[in-house]
Amino acid sequence: MTKISTIPTKNAQTLRILHTSDWHLGKRLYNQQRYHEFANFLDWLINAIDEHTVDMLIVAGDVFDTMTPSNKAQELYYRFLGQVAKSGCRHVIITAGNHDSPTFLDAPKSILNALDIKVIGTASSDIDDELLLLYHHDEPEVIVLAVPYLRDKDVRDSTSFDDIKNKEQDTFMGIAKHYDTLSQHAKDLQKDILDKFNKKVPIIATGHLFVAGSHISSKDDGMRELYVGTLGQIPSGIFDDGIDYVALGHIHAPQKVANCEHIRYCGSPIAMGFGEAGKPKQVLLVDFDDTRPTVHPLSVPVFQQLVQISGDWEQINTQLTDLISQNTSIWAEIIYTGQDLLPNLASEIRALTDSTKVVPLSIKNRTLYQKTLSTQPKSLSLKQLDEMEVFEQLLDKQDISDDDRPTLKHAYQSLIADIHSSDSQAQ
Repeated sequence: MTKISTIPTKNAQTLRILHTSDWHLGKRLYNQQRYHEFANFLDWLINAIDEHTVDMLIVAGDVFDTMTPSNKAQELYYRFLGQVAKSGCRHVIITAGNHDSPTFLDAPKSILNALDIKVIGTASSDIDDELLLLYHHDEPEVIVLAVPYLRDKDVRDSTSFDDIKNKEQDTFMGIAKHYDTLSQHAKDLQKDILDKFNKKVPIIATGHLFVAGSHISSKDDGMRELYVGTLGQIPSGIFDDGIDYVALGHIHAPQKVANCEHIRYCGSPIAMGFGEAGKPKQVLLVDFDDTRPTVHPLSVPVFQQLVQISGDWEQINTQLTDLISQNTSIWAEIIYTGQDLLPNLASEIRALTDSTKVVPLSIKNRTLYQKTLSTQPKSLSLKQLDEMEVFEQLLDKQDISDDDRPTLKHAYQSLIADIHSSDSQAQ
């Protein structure tokens, strides 16, 4: 078998973990199905687990793209779990993300548990549900704080909506308390193991959240604009110093948090939109020879080439001609920014790419759009605006002062976040 990447050979004493997240199985791109990409990634992942002798797999949330995944998305998921159960990987930890249905993930957990696949869909106040002690040859091997995506209802003591800032602070404190409680019990358990087995096992935590200081890769990152201010950001200090590695999901760009080697986002394994096209994707191999983690990024191949091109008609024509000459499957997003209106842009592009392997999934005529906006401002459709843009227009119409705008926008962001959270729980 061809080597997948240059990764150090694991010795027998090393515990090797593969950290991945944000698969978003079933996600479409401009209504284009992507099952071949997901299938190829999962096949590659199984090979990587075998090739690099992975002992434990962590999937840190957003297994599926929606709370009601398609039959095909479910088939891919369960086929993969069947394959990993037959591999040399001893433990599998899967936690729910904000896109996942907690109850859907939890439904087969008792069956999967028999295959050493631990699924934690729903947050719990019962410590034993999320604090996992995993064994190898009847000896403790690793402690895992398997924390899924935490919604307001999971962590907030107060249900009052009178003070937005207090509500947000209450949520932060609830999340911090949740992790702190698990961390203290994990350290006590670690000490007991040291006393009994003369062995210090590592403590690993999962999380599916937006940690302050992290950066998103693009608007395709799955992060709503309303979360990109201060709203929804959790301080990295919630992770106790006793936690040896934090496996995070939610943000699609791989990165360290607060420049800490042991607090990591692995990122999504495939580009979720054209804004992420060309950006490197990876999973993380984490080696423990004792309790100190050594992280090895493992690049994920591109299973479907995405290209975003823009410019005037001459530039677009040149770029498309070059892509066509490559004679490989390419999905393109085309953004026209030239001076001429070109009302027949879409038909001209399709005529150029017809019967080729280049598929223009999206064609945007920015010039025509801006011209339409400038001449017919009142014809703007609500479908062309997001929640914040609608609210901004309302503030303009009400002549709200610049001093009052930040407070009102923050309150509105919080309410919209609550609505999205409530909708998710209802599905």
